[in-house]
Amino acid sequence: MTIGELARRAAIPTSTVRYYERLGLVRPDARRSGQRRYRDATVRRAVFIGMLKDAGLSLEDVDGILNAANAGQWKAIGQRRLVALEEEIARLEHARDYLCGALLCRYDHPVDECAVMGAEIDRRLQTSAS
Repeated sequence: MTIGELARRAAIPTSTVRYYERLGLVRPDARRSGQRRYRDATVRRAVFIGMLKDAGLSLEDVDGILNAANAGQWKAIGQRRLVALEEEIARLEHARDYLCGALLCRYDHPVDECAVMGAEIDRRLQTSAS
């Protein structure tokens, strides 16, 4: 298939396919009359790269996964990202909790009068003093 067909099937712009080629993440399977040609396996690879990007992996990490010598290498990259995601989820859950609590505040000035915001301010001040 052509680069346009690959891009359409993988739901990415042709410029992204070319960028992935420059990085060595994908490569044409053949050339016909000077045009790049790709097989279904390359479409699957491009979709897989998108899945890894959706999980928040950098293209450097994607390259590490695609070129890992063994399962231990690619799993280590995935494990590092999973730890980072769990930390981000915990931070977001904490932010959601104090924001939900603050929205229940009946006062006009959350900085000075809201107990929820006041507690979070105090927690952050105590953390920064440590």
